[in-house]
This record gives sequence, C-alpha cells and structure tokens, in this order.
Amino acid sequence: MTEKKPRNWKRIFIVFGILFTIIFSVVYFRYYYVYSEGTRVGILYKFSKKGTMFKTYEGEMILPGLKAKAQTVATTSNNFSFSVTDEALATKLMNSQGMEIEVSYYQYNASLPWRGDSYEGQDGQYIVTKLVRIKTQNPNAYGL
Repeated sequence: MTEKKPRNWKRIFIVFGILFTIIFSVVYFRYYYVYSEGTRVGILYKFSKKGTMFKTYEGEMILPGLKAKAQTVATTSNNFSFSVTDEALATKLMNSQGMEIEVSYYQYNASLPWRGDSYEGQDGQYIVTKLVRIKTQNPNAYGL
C-alpha cells in the first residue's frame, strides 16, 4: 500500500491570497483610484453622447492661453477633453455649449469603456463631477 502525502492546503491558500491581493491592488490603483481632482475654466465648445457599445457623454473645452507643441514653434489652443457619468449634469452641460464655465473633475490613471473615452495627449481619464456656470451669455456669437 502506498502512502499519500498530505497536501499542504495552507500554502496553496496563502499563495492564492497573495496573488489575489496583488491583482486587486493593481486593478484598483489603475482604474478606480482618483489620481487627481480639481477645477478647470474654459469655453465649452463640444458636448455629445457617443459610443459603439457603451454610450457615454463626452465634452471638450477650450482653456485660456495657448499650448506650444513639443519641439516645434507652432502653438495650438489648449483643449480639455472629459467624460460625464451623471445624466443630470450632462443635460446642464448640453445647454451650456458656447459659454464660459468652470467644472470640477476627477482624474483616474486609466480609462474604462463604460466610464468614457480616453483621449490622445492626456494622461488618464477625466470625469467631470460638477458644473459652476461663470458667464450666462456666449462670449461671442460662436462660443470661441
């Protein structure tokens, strides 16, 4: 009769526990940890609901000042692209196009498709959480 060695379930449980903790930590800090929060002021010139699988609200603001592109002389407008998860806030923003506004936002390290788009040239994903309207009239007829 052969004698079976007892399995060491305690070691297996500890290894899986450590692996689970590492994977959970990486996913949390990559996708759910709020890296930064703050406010931005600018003119809202684009706001829409879009997406193939997940319909999300996306907007863009022109911020004051100009931004120089790296290692070139050309300058461009300073754009702020963001997503909105709250439908009531999205309705307010939809009605504020062309106006100078201030928004509060959270920045995450990486984007999730059901939370909104990820934009080129921006680190992480910006989610607008609050709107404070600064001017109630368009600065000019075209919102530029």
